[in-house]
Amino acid sequence: MLVSVGSKNRTKVEAVKEALDIIGLKAEIVAMEVDSGVSSQPYCKETLFGARNRAIRALRTANADIGIGIEGGICFEYNKVLAFAVVYAVDKEGNENFSKSAAFTLPSKVVKYINQGFELGYAVDKAYSKSGSKYSEGAVGILTKYIDRKRLYVDPVILALYPFYNKNI
Repeated sequence: MLVSVGSKNRTKVEAVKEALDIIGLKAEIVAMEVDSGVSSQPYCKETLFGARNRAIRALRTANADIGIGIEGGICFEYNKVLAFAVVYAVDKEGNENFSKSAAFTLPSKVVKYINQGFELGYAVDKAYSKSGSKYSEGAVGILTKYIDRKRLYVDPVILALYPFYNKNI
């Protein structure tokens, strides 16, 4: 089985690998950079569209059995800015499913940079004098000290994939 991930971001690819190991799905994984078709910092439902576009484009480009797209986004709720991710899975028969990660609030020093037009990863880097945090622990790792980006993505990958491996449902 060939699973294509619509990103070359190491954290996203490693999350898919770990999720496949957990569910016992033997697959070759190929990572490819594909266009999300949405803004560099997607908001709310745009995040779902970006994840879906990545999954479909990865599936088609690699001629894979399953395509997976992971898109991080932000949304406003109760006067707070929440960060989260959407994981979208699609197979070559056209079956689709998605899930969302846990969401977490962003501190005002990060929101300040987002409001200036920075994408979340760059806003976090500026706020905390980091470099390339979106390729490692991410905002969630810096803020919580315990949950890194990979951990945040593993469970939603499993949730998005359950219709593809759990055929008894």
